[in-house]
Amino acid sequence: MKTQTLYISDLDGTLLNGDSVVSPRSIQILNSLLQKGMRFTVATARTPATVIPLLQELDLDLPAVLMNGAVLYDIRRRRYIRANGFTDDSALQYIQQLEQRALVPFVYRIDGNKLQVFHKPLANDMQREFKRQREHTPYKDFVLIDDYRTSLLERPPLFILVIDLFDRLETAAAEINRSGKCSLFCYRDIVDPRYGNLEIYPLGVSKAATAQQIIDQLNPWEVVAFGDNLNDLPLFGLADRRYAPENAMDEVKRQATAIIPDNNHDGVARFLCDDYLQ
Repeated sequence: MKTQTLYISDLDGTLLNGDSVVSPRSIQILNSLLQKGMRFTVATARTPATVIPLLQELDLDLPAVLMNGAVLYDIRRRRYIRANGFTDDSALQYIQQLEQRALVPFVYRIDGNKLQVFHKPLANDMQREFKRQREHTPYKDFVLIDDYRTSLLERPPLFILVIDLFDRLETAAAEINRSGKCSLFCYRDIVDPRYGNLEIYPLGVSKAATAQQIIDQLNPWEVVAFGDNLNDLPLFGLADRRYAPENAMDEVKRQATAIIPDNNHDGVARFLCDDYLQ
């Protein structure tokens, strides 16, 4: 058994199936391996509000990398271990640039042990559906505001998310990337490619940078990563071995050590069962 290997998996499109859940078969396989001592955690763009119910049946003990590295989170104890948010007013500059292009950002901030998401009136159905699926949870509050600056004066945010037509986001991302010092991820929506997500983090924040904090603590012999999307590539960069499910983006597949079965056929769990027990 590879007890000195650290396995880190993305969620959406990787460990989660097409219904955005961990299948019963994957849960059974993973828990069996975790009980044998497998070191396994997740790195995802998701927040605790959705990660906790999705993974509540898994016996995870290691910290998880959430919000693309903006936080290190203890799922079992349901608490933030470390936040890697903005430390200056640069986020307000990016918000201003977005608003000048008539884009409505969701702005995330931690208040105690709860996540706050500030936003102005929403502009499209994708934004409204995004909010509808994530509100009314004990781990996250959506807060309708009139002015971002007033709401964020007390404490800078963790990160910024914009959901809109991809072409509009791509243009805004290019502008912000030229003028700012931040980490940007701009990618199309899987369900409706006309739309997309633009995520803005402090410079240097990524799944990989926060995963490195776990690696430094555990000092494993090797790191194995699983991912399907562009925001997983920094994580691939620090891994000794990299695996992409069959459904992954072509660019991710090109950088993978090998391709595993897709997310609808328990690809990650099946691979772990073979690899860990060798």
